[in-house]
Amino acid sequence: MLKKLLIQGFTASIPSDIIDHMNIFVVNQDPVIAAQELCDKHVVKMILESAQMLSTAHRLLDGEMYTELNTRSNRRVKRWRLDDERDNIMYKVVHINHPCTVWTRECSANYKWHYRHFVALCDEFTHRYSKVHSTDKLLRGPLAELPNNIVHTKVMTKMPMAMFDECKISSDPVECYRNYYQTKQTRFNMSWTNRQVPKWFRFYDEEYVL
Repeated sequence: MLKKLLIQGFTASIPSDIIDHMNIFVVNQDPVIAAQELCDKHVVKMILESAQMLSTAHRLLDGEMYTELNTRSNRRVKRWRLDDERDNIMYKVVHINHPCTVWTRECSANYKWHYRHFVALCDEFTHRYSKVHSTDKLLRGPLAELPNNIVHTKVMTKMPMAMFDECKISSDPVECYRNYYQTKQTRFNMSWTNRQVPKWFRFYDEEYVL
């Protein structure tokens, strides 16, 4: 099923069956507010994705690569082993070339922003559902520490925009992610439990002009 979204004067066709493998929804420059403005489904989903990307930063920057046999595919796959207690706690490496995963491990300022966002997502999950996410219990503490070999910077690099080109209406990641976020309502019902719908978000039926 296709629905047409009118974005700044041109038409973009958004397939409803497209699946986002991984992302950071930068709908606000503030990592805490960005978490609070996500819908219920993404508050749940993005906790795991953020933890995976942060864990990947640790394994790729501090770990040693080895290969092991994947019994399902009967092929050898790359893994990264850490030489301390993190190896038994951190999630496995995922999507190492995804723009958001690359950005997270690029420098300490990027990692810190993403970690603050991860914590805010965990806090938001508790705020909305009155319970603690299992990933929060496992990794809030360990992921607070920077990877040993990360490049230390005071300023973040530009945030990537992992979205349809049609949604990139400017050079500002926040503006573009807000624009992209509108398209999610063509795929599922978006709700905000115990939160107001963000002021910048607009519901539409078959089509909507921003």
